[in-house]
Amino acid sequence: MKFKINLILTVVLLFNIALFAQDGRILTGTVTDAAQVPVPGVNVIIANTTTGTATDFDGNYQITVKNGDVLQFSSLGFVSQSVPITNQEQLNITLQEDASQLDEVVVVGYGTIKKSHLTGAVAKVGGDEVAAVQVARVDDALAGKLSGVRIQNQSGEPGADPKIQIRAASSVSGDSGPLIVVDGYPISGNLATVNPNDIESLEVLKDAASAAIYGSLGANGVILVTTKKGKAGKVSFNYNSYASTSSKYIKDIEMLKTAGEWAKELQTSAYDLSETDPGLLAYRLNAYANAPDVVSIEDWLFKNGSTTNHDFSVSGGSENLKAFASLGYLKTDGIVKGQGYERYNGRMNLDANLGSKLKAGLSMNGYYGHQDIVPWEMRDLLRSYSISPIYHTQASIDFVQQLDRDRQALFDSGFTGNNIGRSFDQDYRGIGLDPTSIYDLQPGDVVHDWQYGRNQNGIGGTGDAGVAAKFDNSRRWKKTYFGNVSSYLQYEIIEGLNLKTVFGADLEDTQTYVYHGILSDGQQRSNQTELDISNIKKSTVLSTTTLSYAKVIAEKHDISAVAGMEFVNTYYKGMVNNGSNVPYGLPLNYDFFDPADVITNEIDETQSRNGFFGRIAYAFDDRYLLSASIRRDGDSRFGANEKYAVFPALSLGWNIHNESFFGNADALSLFKLRFSTGSLGTASFLGSYNSLSILGTSPTAFGTGFLIPEDIANPDLTWQTNKETNYGVDLGFASNRIRLSVDYYTSDVEDMLINQSVSEVLGTPAIKLNRGDVTSSGLEFELSTKIITNPNFSWNVNANLSTANSEITNLGDLTELPRQIYGGPSGRGPEFRNYVGGEIGEMWGYEVTGEVETIHMSDPSRGVGFGSGEYYVVDQNGDGEITYEGDYVKLGSATPDFYWGLSSSMNIKNFDFSFQFQGSQGAELYNIDPIYWKSQFGGRLKSSFDANSDGIADASGKFYQETRNAHGSGIQDASFTALRNLTLGYTLNSDLTDKIGLSSMRIYLAATNLLYIMADDYTSFNPEGVEIENTGYAGPTTYGYQEGASPIVRSFTLGLNVNF
Repeated sequence: MKFKINLILTVVLLFNIALFAQDGRILTGTVTDAAQVPVPGVNVIIANTTTGTATDFDGNYQITVKNGDVLQFSSLGFVSQSVPITNQEQLNITLQEDASQLDEVVVVGYGTIKKSHLTGAVAKVGGDEVAAVQVARVDDALAGKLSGVRIQNQSGEPGADPKIQIRAASSVSGDSGPLIVVDGYPISGNLATVNPNDIESLEVLKDAASAAIYGSLGANGVILVTTKKGKAGKVSFNYNSYASTSSKYIKDIEMLKTAGEWAKELQTSAYDLSETDPGLLAYRLNAYANAPDVVSIEDWLFKNGSTTNHDFSVSGGSENLKAFASLGYLKTDGIVKGQGYERYNGRMNLDANLGSKLKAGLSMNGYYGHQDIVPWEMRDLLRSYSISPIYHTQASIDFVQQLDRDRQALFDSGFTGNNIGRSFDQDYRGIGLDPTSIYDLQPGDVVHDWQYGRNQNGIGGTGDAGVAAKFDNSRRWKKTYFGNVSSYLQYEIIEGLNLKTVFGADLEDTQTYVYHGILSDGQQRSNQTELDISNIKKSTVLSTTTLSYAKVIAEKHDISAVAGMEFVNTYYKGMVNNGSNVPYGLPLNYDFFDPADVITNEIDETQSRNGFFGRIAYAFDDRYLLSASIRRDGDSRFGANEKYAVFPALSLGWNIHNESFFGNADALSLFKLRFSTGSLGTASFLGSYNSLSILGTSPTAFGTGFLIPEDIANPDLTWQTNKETNYGVDLGFASNRIRLSVDYYTSDVEDMLINQSVSEVLGTPAIKLNRGDVTSSGLEFELSTKIITNPNFSWNVNANLSTANSEITNLGDLTELPRQIYGGPSGRGPEFRNYVGGEIGEMWGYEVTGEVETIHMSDPSRGVGFGSGEYYVVDQNGDGEITYEGDYVKLGSATPDFYWGLSSSMNIKNFDFSFQFQGSQGAELYNIDPIYWKSQFGGRLKSSFDANSDGIADASGKFYQETRNAHGSGIQDASFTALRNLTLGYTLNSDLTDKIGLSSMRIYLAATNLLYIMADDYTSFNPEGVEIENTGYAGPTTYGYQEGASPIVRSFTLGLNVNF
């Protein structure tokens, strides 16, 4: 019995020892390259398992193994190694460079290509470069990074969309924004829906040959975004968080801040209000000189902003299933009262091997953004009456009551001119604009400018609400929901031949709300509230099937080809509501409106598009390169006779440095010539039914009335096409540590889509027609350098410079499109002209040389009724007369002479440092802001009170009233130089992070717009804000009109990035 028990115990003990042995042991080691430099980020995986890890910053790793396992070491740019495990306790590995992988792969339409085989104009930015700039949006991180890509911060409002222009403007109609493709799927949203920390790489297809495979969608260029995918091995986590504080960045604009300043300048300046009665003028000066001092509107309006951001991602998997998932949250409080932005986003990417030949994948992305927008343009807020306080004090109440009594006394004395009537308090209440008498005011009440006499005693104005009343009784906000789901299935028919199908759908739901209460500007004149709600849902369903082939034959013939078909349906549904007379203080929806007070316009549209495409690329011996593509697109928006179009492209390249006669020249290590030509089409700015005859109703006294045409059918409405040719050269020096790319392109846009006016007898003011051609050209330089590449010290510098010019060469039977004039208080700014032989959106008018001074008021030779603040103009032809025919000239254009970028990154052991500059030179804009500020509507711009502010004592030119002629007084230089980003980071030593269970930890400090240099003559907040959408003047033909730009934002950031 004892023997049996001992035997059982012995067997159990041996079994436990065997189990313990199978549990494995910890193996450590270091991975280096051929120069014995540690290689971080190497994947170390036990073959045929999901167990793995990655090397740290110093190339070290540790993993639990058992005898018989096989360790696989792999990293991009190196030959993979597999090592059997026997009894090693330490295993050091030296990886050899893989020459085939060192040739960088570039993503192009529906595939990839080696950079050495690239023949088009394609720019690439790595995901690490995007993530290094801590900004809310991907496009902000790209500013100044790429040649031929112009990104402008149109507004300092949080969450605002920047303007992206790839190469030159090519049309007078519609949107010029590029196509956004995420992981091969064209999305209906914009780059705001993509988290910058999710990006693996980003490519921009600039020339027609590169973008032609996208056909009608690629006319304005294509941005290809590749997001991060899961990697086989140990699950890894990343957490990135930062907090920022921000403030406005503006040059010093001298505003009158106190009543004392205003009254003093009024008394001593040339600001005479065109007044001829000395008694009334004396009344005004004496009254306003006694106004109490007030808090500066700027000090009340602007504040310090803040941003908090949290991003979390997880990545991992096995050889057969890989996953990446991320969540992000960002919240920004703006630098202006009422501004804010909140964003939630999530992403998941799954890739699976379902067998030796079958692969599948699923991608999901979700985004929600809430943007609080200041309901008034900045110029409206800052032109509030200079001497008006924001909230009433007892002193201000006493003042306005005395002002009212003095005005009544003036009226009682017999003076009745210039808006002087009975008590303005009674006037205002008498027409029902506000029931509150100035004699019932209490300290703390919001101020209305009329309470300080605006428009009621001749000072000027429109009876606006005060700045606080505007905020307290108005609100504007925007909600955006976006979701995208796409899946793919790929089957390898034979080696190199793959069949792939992609199916996906996305939904974008945009809700915009604008509310004006009874006391807000404008509404107090109509004595009613207003609420506008726009809710537009855009959904897209896409199906793409491709057959691709890639093969290298005899090590010299590199062949790749793709053919496919694509079907897209887009649906628009929604409504635009306008309601009035909502009870004050109730929830801002239509539940409390009388249905009779709500006007509803419904939207229900469908667009369909299909395409068939193919491309073949061939490289012989890495020397001679050829790529050709063709796409046939069909679009439901075009006329019955023109629904389909074909877009071909061809590109060639020659790697001269690989020729035998070139030799081994280390000094010139890369010499490549590129040529491409291609054709693109566009329909992006067509409505769903522009080619059809749309009927509407004509109201009559008896009801709805008759059916009339709203749009005239045009069965020949066809594609606007862009034929572009690109010439390029790539040079590399010192083993490609210095690389220079130069591209020159010409583009001819034909059959340009325009709105042409027709007779009102036809029932519609305009018809969409193909009329006109535009020719453009540009030159692009891109320089990248790796100055120092030592393991403990590396330094890179990149620079780019671009030009872009356009000319209208044909407008069909027209020589010029209708001119457009905007001018603020005067209504007479420059004319925006679009004519044959000119640029798109040129600004024309009379050239201004100076302002009229008070002394000329009494000069009969100058005319009657002219006052200060008006302008002298140049007699261009010297005939002694100012005439439209002889003296009207081009004043400027919003197209810069050139734009540029400069960036650098440096690593010194554990420290990293980087900066990024962006600049633009030679563009002009029409800046309406100071015209508002110095007008009689407020007179807040200090220079407008200075009689000699223009430096001209007397000018020889004729002068005229501002309200009678278009002029260039607001034309200003929009050049700028901005230090977009400055970052300093420190990565903790691995021996410290290992102790706390982390793979790495980095702490960083960053600043955005730390330096921003504007032109001397620019007098507003943002020289980039030249196309503000909500002004109603957005579009190519008026690009350059600035109204109410929000200030550039300067921020300072402290952040933490952790991997574990």
